[in-house]
Amino acid sequence: MVRASGFVIFLLSSVSIAAAADIDGPLVGPQDAYEVPVEQASGGIVGYVETSYGAAVDSPGDIDADAWDLRGAVNFDAGAGFNLQLDLGYTRASFEDLDTNSYDGALHGYYRNDLFAAGVFVQGARLDPGIGVDLNDYMGGFEAAYFLDTWTLHGSVGYGQASIEDFDDIDANHYMGSLGARVYATDNLRFDVDGSLHRISEDDIDYDLRSLKLTANYRLDAFPVTLFAGYKYTNEELSGLSASVSGDTSTIFGGLRFSYGSATLKEEERLGPVWSSNRLSF
Repeated sequence: MVRASGFVIFLLSSVSIAAAADIDGPLVGPQDAYEVPVEQASGGIVGYVETSYGAAVDSPGDIDADAWDLRGAVNFDAGAGFNLQLDLGYTRASFEDLDTNSYDGALHGYYRNDLFAAGVFVQGARLDPGIGVDLNDYMGGFEAAYFLDTWTLHGSVGYGQASIEDFDDIDANHYMGSLGARVYATDNLRFDVDGSLHRISEDDIDYDLRSLKLTANYRLDAFPVTLFAGYKYTNEELSGLSASVSGDTSTIFGGLRFSYGSATLKEEERLGPVWSSNRLSF
């Protein structure tokens, strides 16, 4: 029990506020299916780089917390509907006088046509809390998306292992599930709703991280630049001890995304990186 609670306390001390991220007629029908363009001027390579900043506006104990995020994703069309997506990210977060750095990456292999996408992913993340030991998290899983003309539904499930470096006997199971929707008002104006649940379990102790994120995205017509901003609610709960402990955090965030190989925000999703990051929000 002491060993398990030590792992969870280390994790809790390191969790950041992650600033990071469709109708008249029948909801489903052939008239709504989105037809993917046949040719890509970019040679089948579509991607983006984005930067964002977020700050907690309400947190347990009114902790002063903020985070800066740099992320990139690129999608390679391998032909016959098969695709590869690569994600890389870096986050620097501050909690009062403590600064942390986290690094993550993911590889997605999947099939996509004009109606759906489905595949598998593997990912890894490392948190450096600046105290001489790192937290590592590795996961694999399945993901799927369903496309209609004005909206996209997507979801994923995964399983992995979280561990503290240099402590071989401290490992925990990591379970993840996510579900989201992207609604297009126009080809360059989109609203996202994303929900996720992460559970880290060791022995009889469970740490749950539940989040709901709302994002508005607007891509400029003249330049391949997207402005985005939103709100994220996070609930953390530690259970399995003599008493359950929980806390809520509200975060506002905003950022810029620079795109390559796409003409609109919708085309970027339908031809390029379709999957969101499933990393634990350190």
